[in-house]
Amino acid sequence: MRYLTLVLFYLGNYNMCYSIIFINVEDGGYMKSKWVIRQSAISGIVLVVFFLIAIMLGWSILYMNSSIKAEQNAEKRRTEFKQLGINLADASDYLTDEARKFAVTCDINHLNRYWEEINVTRTRDKVISRLQELESPKEELELLAEAKKYSDELVETERRSMRLVMEALGKSQSKMVPEIATFQLSNEDKYLNRDNKLLKAIEIMNDARYDADKKSIMDPIDRFQEIMNSRLEAELESARKGTGRATALQVVLAFIIILAIAILIRILFRQVTFPIKNYTLMLRDFSFDKEEFCLIPQGTMELKMLANNFNELYESFQGELIRRRSAEETMKAARDEADFASRAKSEFLANMSHEIRTPLNSIIGYQYLLKNTNLNPKQAEYSDNIGMAAKNLLGIINEILDFSKIEAGRMVLDEVEFNLDSMIRELCIIVAMEAKRKGIDLGVSINPDVPKFLRGDITRLKQIILNLLSNGIKFTHEGSISVGVKLCQKDHDYAVIKFYVRDSGIGISDEQKKTLFQAFTQGDASTSRKYGGTGLGLAICKKIVELMGGEISVESQVGVGSIFSFTVRLKMVDSISQSYESLNPNIASELFKNKRILLVEDDTINLQMTKEIIESMGIKTDTVNSGPEAIKMVQQNKYEAVLMDIRMPEMDGYETTKHIRGLTEGRFVPIVALTADAVEGVDQKAVEAGMDGYLTKPLETIKLLEVLSGIMISEYRKHSEGNYNGLHRKNYLEKDKTLISDSLDYIGTIRRLGGSEHKYISLLKVYIENHKKDGAKIKDLISSGKPQELKEFVHTIKGSAANIGASSIKGILCKLENATINDNIEEVRSITSDLEVELKGVYERATQYIESFENIRRSKNERVGKACHASIGKDLEMLYKLLDEGDSTAKSLFNEKMCYLTEFLEIEDYNDLKEKITTYKFKDAALSVGRIMCNIKGILY
Repeated sequence: MRYLTLVLFYLGNYNMCYSIIFINVEDGGYMKSKWVIRQSAISGIVLVVFFLIAIMLGWSILYMNSSIKAEQNAEKRRTEFKQLGINLADASDYLTDEARKFAVTCDINHLNRYWEEINVTRTRDKVISRLQELESPKEELELLAEAKKYSDELVETERRSMRLVMEALGKSQSKMVPEIATFQLSNEDKYLNRDNKLLKAIEIMNDARYDADKKSIMDPIDRFQEIMNSRLEAELESARKGTGRATALQVVLAFIIILAIAILIRILFRQVTFPIKNYTLMLRDFSFDKEEFCLIPQGTMELKMLANNFNELYESFQGELIRRRSAEETMKAARDEADFASRAKSEFLANMSHEIRTPLNSIIGYQYLLKNTNLNPKQAEYSDNIGMAAKNLLGIINEILDFSKIEAGRMVLDEVEFNLDSMIRELCIIVAMEAKRKGIDLGVSINPDVPKFLRGDITRLKQIILNLLSNGIKFTHEGSISVGVKLCQKDHDYAVIKFYVRDSGIGISDEQKKTLFQAFTQGDASTSRKYGGTGLGLAICKKIVELMGGEISVESQVGVGSIFSFTVRLKMVDSISQSYESLNPNIASELFKNKRILLVEDDTINLQMTKEIIESMGIKTDTVNSGPEAIKMVQQNKYEAVLMDIRMPEMDGYETTKHIRGLTEGRFVPIVALTADAVEGVDQKAVEAGMDGYLTKPLETIKLLEVLSGIMISEYRKHSEGNYNGLHRKNYLEKDKTLISDSLDYIGTIRRLGGSEHKYISLLKVYIENHKKDGAKIKDLISSGKPQELKEFVHTIKGSAANIGASSIKGILCKLENATINDNIEEVRSITSDLEVELKGVYERATQYIESFENIRRSKNERVGKACHASIGKDLEMLYKLLDEGDSTAKSLFNEKMCYLTEFLEIEDYNDLKEKITTYKFKDAALSVGRIMCNIKGILY
């Protein structure tokens, strides 16, 4: 099949025909023909038409400009010729006028002006010269020459008149202008007396002869003007006709352009726009769900190709869609199976965690209690072995759960401030016993430039280092193991720290290194049988390091040893906040005295074991084994804390906590979850239920001690408990229960502030100070007629009222704001009166609340202070001595041992002391400590 293209052009003066025909030719004959136009052909037509229009438009513009200029030039010439004729006539009249004035007045100025025109200005000569430059016809120039000749003859008559006047005036020839001096009078004129000469001069300038001569000058000038005007009018008319022709040409050209554009638009609409519109309309109802759909090819060849290709693709997509739906159904079934398997895995992990951790909790707990009894050496060894085996089993469970979290991408880092030296020291203590048992030397190397205080996930960091240390001890039979820390890089507030563990163990081959950090793999199959382990430890370490933005690597040689190293990026801090690990043991011991907690646990063995551990710390413990019993005990007794098991048959820990939180007595009591479910989501569920934290089973005694110490020393917990369970505050709240809900929502606001009653008291104080005159200010704004300021002020104080829980004030302010927006002055005044009453009531109740808080706080400080006076006094004396001597140990003592001072000092005083010590202003700090010792002496002693 071939295509024969015929291109036809027809170009005329003002029209054009352009068409492109594609004729389908087959086997040398015309089988079929149809008109088809390409997009490129349309573009070509547009370009050609544009080019031709541009040429014609340019030519017509040039022609129009030339016609207009010709008309302008003709008009200009006519005006100039006319003016020249007028100038020539005016010059002749001017000379006559000056000559006559001189004859009559004998004023020499007229004489001078006359000859100035003749000799200097020379208007007549200039007119003739200019006409010659303008190429005036010969006939016109001859008329002007004739006028000039007669004008010159008239000058002679005027010279005679002037000579007569000059002689009458008695002027000598030397005082006459040369033209007059050279003129000779006739004898008759010479012998006239003075008066007759003057009369003769006037007569000569006004007689009939002079008028005839004057007329002989003006007649040629008039004929010149007539001939010139006729000629110039003809030229102007010719130019005007040219302009008219140019205008007509422009009109014709505009019609041609409009016609050409109309033709192009028609082509574009028929070949492009309409087909695209039709395609669009058809595609609006398009759906792959329709089994039959077809675009009708229209327009240019490209658009028809588009429709044909679309139709082919649609058919292809229909087939693909059928195949995909089949695949999706298969994938959906597979996904459902995978989801079921994932749920089964999660349930298995949860059940495994709970079912294994529960007996482990009993084993580890009773091993702890057994260890603290009087045992002979053999029994002590057996007890240690039991504890080690239980902890190894717990480590395996934790590794599996950690790896499950990492695989799911749900492991989250928990950043806290920590002391790097203390962390390394603790880890070495943990592994020191095993290293000593195997006769392996354990060393530590921390470069001096490594920051001491850092912020990061200390738990995961410990996990990584402890895993590397444990592996080193496991695979080392003699020699030494060392842990080191180096500083790689500092960047503003962050530091890149490198940790490494070097051992002299069995080493690792190059082949084994390739799979070392993969899950469930060890050096070889015999390694697992000989040394034990799941093969997850290093895989988990690698994932955690990567999560911390670092890298882990190994250098090893078989028979020589290995070096495991990793880098992490941690934030540097100046010091670390108070932690329960740094709590003074004496204070912790004192704080546990006379304290009472409730233990809720459904497993009898765990219940008894946990109770014994807690009571060994000096804390009185009540026990129940179900949720309803726990709720009843909280209603009947006052507890410093509740330890709540999660999985219980009748009512689980979450539901029990919600019921306790609904009680007045249990609204702020600390509740800590005890759970064997160490899977993801438990912590979030605990928070949502209203719990303050959670501990996983098996319980670690140290962590349990930390949590209980934190509860006993926490200012917020004691304030909250004192506020809502103490006799004084309880009586105050019961006296005005309706006002609590309507005027001030104390409880709800404190909970929104994270349970900090200190913050709430500060808010109340600021509110009373800044807003006690709000009612008066609103009245002033109303009376002064400032609606916009009133609206803004009401909106501002509405937010402040909401911040302190003043719901009643907020409601009134909302009404007031709406009234101001609607410009209802009467309603504004009425609401303002109600607002003043409510503000006064809220201020009174807030003041009472603050006073009650302060009284309880003073009482609490006295109780706690007297309980702990010995340790506080001793620590303050030691701190004062070190500061007075300028010993830098004072800083470590303060940061690590005296954070509990926040319980006895105002936060501003504590921060001031901390700043002085951390910036080494020891003398100033010593003075502050001295004042503190004096201030609290009365309370302590």
